[in-house]
Amino acid sequence: MTFDTPSLVFFALFLAIAGTFTYRIVKYRGFKAAMFGGRIGRTIGEVEGTGQTLGRVKLRVHTLSGGGKDRAVGIELVATTIASYQMLPITLSVEGAEDLIGLLQEATSDKASFT
Repeated sequence: MTFDTPSLVFFALFLAIAGTFTYRIVKYRGFKAAMFGGRIGRTIGEVEGTGQTLGRVKLRVHTLSGGGKDRAVGIELVATTIASYQMLPITLSVEGAEDLIGLLQEATSDKASFT
């Protein structure tokens, strides 16, 4: 049985990536926490998007811990249709979360754009 160099490089790279992610799953105690890079303290809540005819979009907010000093809030964007599921984790620092709060408040207070 012989192996060529490109196959060995690909296999070694695949094992390194899989091993790293497996380590993160064990370290942070779960798949979602590994995606965020910190343990999920608790789920604050979720909001469902409107106007979607073929699928659903949800936004979940989590508190994070153990991932580093600047990681505090995890936002999970979930889009589902009949044939697919997509999850996008977004990790924000406290300052980033406060900036997002300000932007959302500004967007909802601008009454002229809703008429």
